[in-house]
Amino acid sequence: MSLAPKQRAINNGVSSYVIARAFALFVLFFSLSTSAKISQSIDRPNIHAGESFLLTIQVDKDTGSEPDLSLIPKEFTIISNSQYQQMSNLNGRTSIIKGWKIKLSTLVTGKIVIPPIPVGNEQTEAINLFIKDTSDQVDLNGQKKAIYLEANADQNTSYVQQQIIFTVKLYRAVNTHYARLTEPTANDSIVEKLGDDIQYDKMLSGTRYIVTERRYAIFPQKSGKLTISAINFTADVNDSSKRGGNRFLNTTRPISVNSKAVDIVVKPQPTTASTPWMPAAEVVLADKWSSSTNQLTVGEPVTWTILLYAQGLSESQIPEISLPKVDGLQFYPDTPQKERQVNDRGILGQRIEKLAVIPTKEGEITLPSVKVTWWDTKSDSEKTASIPSKTFTILAGATPQTTTEANEKIGPVTEQVLVSVDPNIFYWKAATFGFALLWLITLLVYLNKSPSSLPQERKRTKTKPFKSTIEKELNESQLYKALQLAIKQQQLEQIEKQLLLWSARLSSFPIHSLGVLSNLLQDSNVRQKIEALDAARYSNVQTDFHCDLVKKDLVDIATELTTKKEISQNEQIPELYDL
Repeated sequence: MSLAPKQRAINNGVSSYVIARAFALFVLFFSLSTSAKISQSIDRPNIHAGESFLLTIQVDKDTGSEPDLSLIPKEFTIISNSQYQQMSNLNGRTSIIKGWKIKLSTLVTGKIVIPPIPVGNEQTEAINLFIKDTSDQVDLNGQKKAIYLEANADQNTSYVQQQIIFTVKLYRAVNTHYARLTEPTANDSIVEKLGDDIQYDKMLSGTRYIVTERRYAIFPQKSGKLTISAINFTADVNDSSKRGGNRFLNTTRPISVNSKAVDIVVKPQPTTASTPWMPAAEVVLADKWSSSTNQLTVGEPVTWTILLYAQGLSESQIPEISLPKVDGLQFYPDTPQKERQVNDRGILGQRIEKLAVIPTKEGEITLPSVKVTWWDTKSDSEKTASIPSKTFTILAGATPQTTTEANEKIGPVTEQVLVSVDPNIFYWKAATFGFALLWLITLLVYLNKSPSSLPQERKRTKTKPFKSTIEKELNESQLYKALQLAIKQQQLEQIEKQLLLWSARLSSFPIHSLGVLSNLLQDSNVRQKIEALDAARYSNVQTDFHCDLVKKDLVDIATELTTKKEISQNEQIPELYDL
């Protein structure tokens, strides 16, 4: 009897222990059945810089949440991100697997950790990666140097703003897919691609390679050490080692090759160098004149074209050409033309300046030499390009021709045009003249009235002096048809003569030469044709020149000249009354 309470206490203790253990197992089972399993993995352990690899995050429950990809280290580039979901039913129990495939790449080498990434209330385990350095070649399927990369500069030292040619060559002995070649970068420099890629075949050690060549011009803007970055090439290639004995299975793997970075020492501008600073391989300064003679006339402009070419400089680096001031000559520059060409030596910058030169007094005038100082990067010395001086004999200006003299000089061509005029034209001319006469009489009567009787707004009205339009239209028509006939017959002397007469009739400015006419026009196409005609007329070399002025060109000339004439007249309208 005395042992009963003690036994009951023992039994009660055992029961409490069993109940507590059962409750713990129940809680563990419940937590396991409700928590999601999450995993994070990569598709392969060996990863080189520049190669892409696949990071997979998978959870066995539809959590309704997305992985926080912002936690992926900044050293990685996210190329793509896709999502998938799988459902299965086993023994009446449905299971869901949800996952994400993130394609990553990096150019950084060494140890990088992908930290735990949360998805809802769960998070993945961290992944430790070691990104291997990429060599400048890839061995594939037993073939050495199946793909390799070369990159080099044409010099180890350079001056500030001097052109450096950087050449990249990619050699491929196998086919590639999804290929990508990065662009070079350089600190404190301007990098410009030179033309299109060049592709050609080349045999090396019995292996045929497809070579892709790409060139860049690099202009350092600061002295010191310049580092041109490594070039990275990535692609997918066929890999027979992954076929597993199945020769029909086509498997690929990503590859990556890197060139070596290139270091260059950039020197500052020499203290003895002139300003503006022009480091170039070659500079040419030349000029040409629209007139081949050294005799000019007061008031008659000629076109002076100056051409400056610089091998190894871009067009934006070529400075403005300094022109001398000459007593007796006035310069009217046009907007400079800046152009470039790309050749095997890099960029050829060009600056073309056109000036209208107008003599202002008679006598002998010498135009001094024009000089441009530059730094020869080949000889490492300063040089000067120059245009030699030129002496002109300036003649007195010609007396402007009157309208009567201009009409008399038309000669037989005008008579031939008049014969083809429709006889009915004289009837409507007479009628028009009659109406014009009545209008003139009415105007005179109106003007004889006292100014005080006119409305206040009429007092300040300006009008153009009345002039018969019949004679004006007839003369312009004659001159225009005579010009068309001369162009049709390709009589250069007659073309020049009739073009000047017709233009002078349309313009309020004196037009005595083709050079004057060209400078009055804005249309560059028409100006070039007129300048070509002028050059052909006064060239010492006989050429088979064909004047290609067409009807549209003549319409453009007439439009420009009459517009300028109207503007000129509107600016100088005389007052009708003294108020």
